[in-house]
Amino acid sequence: MSRGPTMAKLCRFVKLNDRFNAQVFTFMLPGRILREFTPDIYSKDFVYGYQKWNVSFVRTDRHIGAFLKLQSPSQGLRCRLDFSFTVVNRDHFTKNVSFIEKSCEFSPEASVFGRKTFIEIEDLLKRNFLQESGELLLEVEMRNIHSIYECFMRLPKESSSGNHHGHNYHATNHHNSRHDGYEDRMESTYFMFGLSDWSISLFPDNSVAEADGSVEVQLQRHTSFDHLCYVRYRIILGDEGTFDSGDLEQVLDASGVGEPFTIGASVYRLARGRSTLRVKVEMISVVSVSEVYLSAVPSIGNSRSTSSGLTGSHMGGAARAHCYDRDKQAWILEADLTGKYLALRLFYTDISHVPRKFSRYVGWNIRLVSRGGSPRPKRTLDGPYSKYYVQQEADDGYVIRTDLLLDEVSSP
Repeated sequence: MSRGPTMAKLCRFVKLNDRFNAQVFTFMLPGRILREFTPDIYSKDFVYGYQKWNVSFVRTDRHIGAFLKLQSPSQGLRCRLDFSFTVVNRDHFTKNVSFIEKSCEFSPEASVFGRKTFIEIEDLLKRNFLQESGELLLEVEMRNIHSIYECFMRLPKESSSGNHHGHNYHATNHHNSRHDGYEDRMESTYFMFGLSDWSISLFPDNSVAEADGSVEVQLQRHTSFDHLCYVRYRIILGDEGTFDSGDLEQVLDASGVGEPFTIGASVYRLARGRSTLRVKVEMISVVSVSEVYLSAVPSIGNSRSTSSGLTGSHMGGAARAHCYDRDKQAWILEADLTGKYLALRLFYTDISHVPRKFSRYVGWNIRLVSRGGSPRPKRTLDGPYSKYYVQQEADDGYVIRTDLLLDEVSSP
């Protein structure tokens, strides 16, 4: 009788909340990998650093090999990170066996890194690595990821007079510029980040002399249009890093179009005499964002809550609002008006849809924006938040505290 594929099951996930964004994924590895003629064992895809990965384990005559693979490679995109594999010993953590790889650069040409001779099979059998269930407990730590897309854009041909015919693109009219000046638009190929496709576009202002020229730069998302997103990124132009934007933060609307920004130099000056311009984009983070309207007084709607990670529908004036995450799971955000300070309660209304014998890890953050007051968002206390959910009939709700007095919130 044939068996189905043997999997390495993800059983625990931990964020270390350090400056390297270290995360630990713990897998249960079937003990049958110690037997002869066992096929390679793989995990399901998981996400780290806004990219998809999986791990695999290969048995040879004497050793078990362990490998990490980038499952979402894009042409021109390189992901550099540190990672380690650790087999947990039942007796004491000092008897664990590990290996560490630093500054590994994953790309379409090199999407797998690891070690063929991670640990000897004889050691696993003799040194008490097998758990009581007969499985192996294995931790994969990933940290310090940098996702950098790089391409070379060919410059438009220069006219003999030194001026360049084209359109003058303005940040206030970027939707029109994308069509009116299409012939002069310089666009990169697509690359994958945060489970969406992206590109970068340059709009040269060729209507003036090169010395007075400028270029507008625009980031665009081409998939996942059902929600806003908050993105952090950095752009470097030129072979020697002639222009470096530093870290940028933007909210992209549901069309996926970001607000362009202007560089006070022509593409020809940035390229320094070359026929192509080197473009680097470092993607740092992206989260889905929804706006839901809640009221601190049931009959008056005067505050707006912005939730990172959930997509919502507006319910002006209500003390609760329905939200949907990017997996189309339903939530309810409710204002709690029973105390001295405003509190919120988040309910996972689709908790009964979590598959049996599985748990679902969800992370989110919330910012409060007043309709009539200061436009600067105010963070809730103790965020960002996360929780494991398992299947049950109803969710008791997650309480989110704020330092906003109810009297101040409900006053006109």
